[in-house]
Amino acid sequence: MLDAKTRWHVHERDEDASALAAALQVTERTAHLLCRRGLRQEDEARAFLHTNPAVMHDPFLLAGMEAAVNRMSRAISENEKIVVFGDYDVDGVSSTALMCETLAKLGADYDYYIPNRFTEGYGLNSMALQRLHEDGARLVITVDTGISSQSPVDDGNEMGLDVIVTDHHEAPPELPAANAIINPKRQDCPYPFKELAGVGVVSKLAHALLGEFPLDGLDLLALGTISDLVPLVDENRFFAQSGLQTLGHLERPGLQALKELSGISGPPFSAETVGFGFGPRLNAAGRMDAAGPAVQLLLTADMEKAQALAETIDGYNRERQQTVDNMTKEALVHLEGAGDHWAIVVAGRGWNSGVTGIVASRLVEKYYRPTIVIALDEEGNGKGSARSIEGLDLYDALSRHRQLFQKFGGHRMAAGLSIHEDDISALRDALNEEAQKSLSPEDLVPTTNIELELDVDDINVDLLREIEQLAPFGVGNPKPLVTIANVPIQQKRKIGSDKNHVKMAVGEPQRTLDCIGFRFGYLDDEINGDANIHLVGTLDINEWKGQEKPQLVVKDVAVKERQLFDVRGRERLPSLVSGDRPMAVVIFQPEHEKEAIAQGFSSSDVVWAGEESLTTATDIFFFDLPNHLADLEHFLTSNERFIRSIYTGFMEKSSTFFMTKPTREAFKWFYIYLKKYAPLHLHDHEPTITRYQGWSRDTIQFMVQVFTELEFVSVRDGQLTVNDKPLKQDLNASPTFYNYEEKQDIEQTLKFSNYQALKQFLFACMPLEKKRVEVLTDGL
Repeated sequence: MLDAKTRWHVHERDEDASALAAALQVTERTAHLLCRRGLRQEDEARAFLHTNPAVMHDPFLLAGMEAAVNRMSRAISENEKIVVFGDYDVDGVSSTALMCETLAKLGADYDYYIPNRFTEGYGLNSMALQRLHEDGARLVITVDTGISSQSPVDDGNEMGLDVIVTDHHEAPPELPAANAIINPKRQDCPYPFKELAGVGVVSKLAHALLGEFPLDGLDLLALGTISDLVPLVDENRFFAQSGLQTLGHLERPGLQALKELSGISGPPFSAETVGFGFGPRLNAAGRMDAAGPAVQLLLTADMEKAQALAETIDGYNRERQQTVDNMTKEALVHLEGAGDHWAIVVAGRGWNSGVTGIVASRLVEKYYRPTIVIALDEEGNGKGSARSIEGLDLYDALSRHRQLFQKFGGHRMAAGLSIHEDDISALRDALNEEAQKSLSPEDLVPTTNIELELDVDDINVDLLREIEQLAPFGVGNPKPLVTIANVPIQQKRKIGSDKNHVKMAVGEPQRTLDCIGFRFGYLDDEINGDANIHLVGTLDINEWKGQEKPQLVVKDVAVKERQLFDVRGRERLPSLVSGDRPMAVVIFQPEHEKEAIAQGFSSSDVVWAGEESLTTATDIFFFDLPNHLADLEHFLTSNERFIRSIYTGFMEKSSTFFMTKPTREAFKWFYIYLKKYAPLHLHDHEPTITRYQGWSRDTIQFMVQVFTELEFVSVRDGQLTVNDKPLKQDLNASPTFYNYEEKQDIEQTLKFSNYQALKQFLFACMPLEKKRVEVLTDGL
């Protein structure tokens, strides 16, 4: 058995799907997916499938737009210096680039400024505004930031510097006293679509200023909108869909250079290309140093300069990957036992504040708890990132504890903050309390919403083309998850330089489906090749040498049947010892406990088959051989309801299976020999005995064991002595001699049988398993 990591919720076919399919002339599967996205009306669904510029709303519906356009127009006409003040993530740098290109079209005197994450922190700051004012700036336009910057805006007003805020983050109760604030999330804003990214807000301002929508900036809109994880619906869908087409032309030398250097596949590009290719690399500059090179990369028209900038940014990305891995490992050390808490707050001195958000996401993926990761400097000042789970509005929860923060802002699912080390304990308590109030125990196990149940025979390129009509996929329009149930495995293997991915082929031999599981390499050890597997994933087209084949990208896996793993003959068992699943080590001979512990198992894992029973569901590992097959049968029968998967080691080194039972004459000769040379160390005499009699070492050990049980000889510290006055006893009085045939039968059945014979024997010992097999084979 193998448990899924999440709760699977399969959505039944929507009752409105048939009518919608007929109206749109699409399949019921496509109609079902549209209904699942709330698009039940024909006109709404048709607009979704056939997105066009008509979906865009009037930019002047945004509160503050008219005031912003008037102030900017005056600045341009009077040749005032304008500075675009951006953020250091992809949304921020693409917003900055789009605003700069708009100002260039209008003939403005402009520049841009991105704060340094490490020396200035997030958002507007008064020192930066002071420097900009001294350099001649008279108007600052924030992009993707500023909605919570009351104090810096006040300082700017005092020094005679006007500020226009464009942002999309949650608006606090008190807004800055700026010349204009454009944010669809303002409570007084009538704009019909509230989920624009920062670059989306900038595009509306550009539209208002230029009198037409900036179509040449659609590639920037795609970068920022997709990377910022805003819902890809309404205007955002148009920005992403049309922007990906524009992005595919690679008219920006910087993006062309970055694609070629980094090996990003395409064009055409998908939302995944942006989310996992361009996005992380453009983010890396601001995470590891300063975001200036990312803005320059987007704006430069010089190919040689673009190549140099792309090399710099790709280098930052490699450094970022290593930093994230190291910080995550350190955080995990701090968080042993974190699963007992409702929320996670972890801090580390010397951590890179630029990657706290990525590390927080990694921890959410592992523990599925609201998580805050904080990087502390030597003075105890912390900069952190927060990530939430479904069921907890992070912005709302943390807003109730604003007194703990030096700075704070964000969304329902993510936030950024500054805090002093002394307040972290109070923050941990506060977040745990908020999580406990908002979440139930069930909420701490993620739910996977599955939209289609399919068989392997259903999956072909035509189906994938059909699903692709709904692209681009992202927040609000997720790539459909499909499930394939109870399917046999034809092939599986670990792949990747670190062997941390798995590749499988599932289905019947004549019709298989390729599956790839990134970071699922462990499945190769935890799923047997003869098991039937249940899969959840997304479907892709895999192109190889001009051929297209469907492929399932694995998101979760379950095996609902009991499995047998044959590890007989292995010297050591590191994968079993280091596994994080429950494991009971079953021993039949108490003296073998020390050997099990020497293998790395804990004494608390050891179960003596004759004296103990299982009390909780667990995998079991049969460490040694039983004295009687009935002992093993009894253990399996009485503990079946707690046994998940069975691992067979049977690791005893001595064997009777390949040994002929010595005759009584042989025992007589051996006893005379021992009397003649005792006391002796047996290993010194084994070569001589073998030369004269042809006996194997196992045969000699067998005979010594018989003599020991009959008290004819004694062995201490490796030295054998013959007892002076032994009792006269028949060889059958020795259990080892008497049970010779049964011992051979045990070894034949458990130690030297093939996998199928062993599985058949063990599973037949369990009544429920035996009944299941009988049901499956009935009528065959």
